[in-house]
Amino acid sequence: MTDYSRYLIVTDLDGTFLGRGARLVEANLEAITAFKAGGGHITAGTGRIPTNIRKDIPLCGELFNTPAVTANGAFIYDLTADELLHSTPMDAEATLAAARLVESLNPRVGMRVSTGRAFLVNRDRINDAILRDIGDPDTYEGDVFPLSEWKTEGALWYKMVFRGEYEELCRIRPVVEETFGDTFEYSMSSLRFFELQRKGCTKATGLRFVAEHLERELGHPIVTVAVGDQENDLPMLMAADLSACPANGAAAVKDVCHLHLCDHDEGCIADLIRRL
Repeated sequence: MTDYSRYLIVTDLDGTFLGRGARLVEANLEAITAFKAGGGHITAGTGRIPTNIRKDIPLCGELFNTPAVTANGAFIYDLTADELLHSTPMDAEATLAAARLVESLNPRVGMRVSTGRAFLVNRDRINDAILRDIGDPDTYEGDVFPLSEWKTEGALWYKMVFRGEYEELCRIRPVVEETFGDTFEYSMSSLRFFELQRKGCTKATGLRFVAEHLERELGHPIVTVAVGDQENDLPMLMAADLSACPANGAAAVKDVCHLHLCDHDEGCIADLIRRL
C-alpha cells in the first residue's frame, strides 16, 4: 500500500472535484478511499458553505477527513464533527454598501450573502441564477429580504456573491473595486459569480490554517496539495507546495499550476492521486 501520510489535498468542488451537473465521480471516490487508507488527508477548499456542500455530497463528513475551507477561506469547518473552527466575517456595513452600489448599477444582478448556515438574499433582485441557488424564495430556509430590511448590527456575513451574466459582472467589478479598495478580496469563481470576502481572507489563508491545524495534530510537517480551476482558487494554488488543475481550468490557473490533470468530469482527483 502506498504511504500518503505526508500529503494534505485541498480540492475545490465545482468544476474540480465534482463532475458536470455537480455529480460525484466514482473514480474520485475510489481513489480517495485508497488515499485515506494509505494515511492521506483530504478536504474541500470551496466557495460553498457547509449546508451547500452537504446538498451535493451528503456523506462529506465521511469523505473528507480534515476540516474544510469554506466560503473562500472565511469559514473553516469540521464536516465530520459538525463544528466551526475559525471564521473571518466581513464588515457588514461595507458589505451592505457594496450591495446597494451594485443594485444601483444594474437591476438585473442578483445578490446573496453567506451567513454560515444559509444565504441572505436580496428579494428585490432574484434572477434565474439566484433561483438555481435557493429554489423557491418563499420556502427557502435562509433569509430572503429586500436590502432595506438587511440588518447589519451583530451580523456575521462571510462572503458576498453577485450573480448575473458575465458581461454585466465585468462592468460592475471595476466600479466596486475602485469604490471599496482594500476593504474586500475580489474574485470570479465562474463566469456568473463575482465574489467578495474580507480583505486578507482567501482560500490560501484557509489552506494555511488547516495545514497548521493538521501538523499540530500529527506532530510532523505535511506537503500541501491544492487543486482548483478558477480565479478564486489562485491564492490557494500559489500558497500550496504542489498545485494542480483540471483540463477545464481557466488559462490563468493553468499558468500557475505544477500539474495539469484530466477534465473534472473524468475524475481529476483520481488522476492527481495516481500521480502522487
